[in-house]
Order: sequence, then structure tokens, then C-alpha cells
Amino acid sequence: MSKHDQPAKTRSLLSQIIRIFAVVFLIVLVTIAIIAGIGWWAGWQTEAKFKMAIQIAGLIHIGIGFLGIKGNREMPRSFEYQSSESVSKDDVWKRTQQFLRELAQSYSFLLVMFGSGGICMVIGMLM
Repeated sequence: MSKHDQPAKTRSLLSQIIRIFAVVFLIVLVTIAIIAGIGWWAGWQTEAKFKMAIQIAGLIHIGIGFLGIKGNREMPRSFEYQSSESVSKDDVWKRTQQFLRELAQSYSFLLVMFGSGGICMVIGMLM
């Protein structure tokens, strides 16, 4: 592997992390906008009603996130290559990183929904 390959991997990982944060932030903003619209339409006049609605929305996000708990069943989950004597340590490290990357992608819906639900819960508690 040359020195020029490493920054590309770092950028791609960084761009994936930024993309996940952007999606979570967007989901939270949309949720709060919907709650504000419902509150305006329903004529809520106290902060306590908005606070409770945002917390309930956070719980709903977490509940919906549990739908992604099964993950991707097609992903191979074999660690046999790690115990093999013929495989170099560098290759084991690369395969382990690939496995962890695939595992995170498999559970990305769960992670995004848990993140947005947790942020909504915190916002509701801090109001």
C-alpha cells in the first residue's frame, strides 16, 4: 500500500461519518418541525406540551430503530481467517476493519434512529 492510499481511506471514512451526522441532524430537524407544526395547529400554549411531544418523538425514533436490529443477514460473519497461521497480521487487520465497516453499514438504520431519538430526548429534557 502506498502513502497516497491512506488519505483517501481517511477521507472516505470521514465523509461517511459526516454523512451520518448530517442524516441524524436532518431527521431531528424534520421531527421538531413536524412537532412545532402539530403544536401550532393544535393550539398548544405551554412549553411543557412541546417538551413532552419532543421526548415522545425521541422514544418513537428509538422504537422505529429497533426494526433495524436484525441487520443484514447476508453479511458473512466468519472469523476463521483470524486464527489461520498462513494469513499475515496486516491482512487480518484489513479484514477486521472491513468486517467492522460492513457491520456498521448493516446496522446503520438502527444507529441513525437511535442517534436521532437520543438527540430528541436530550432536546426535550433541556427545554
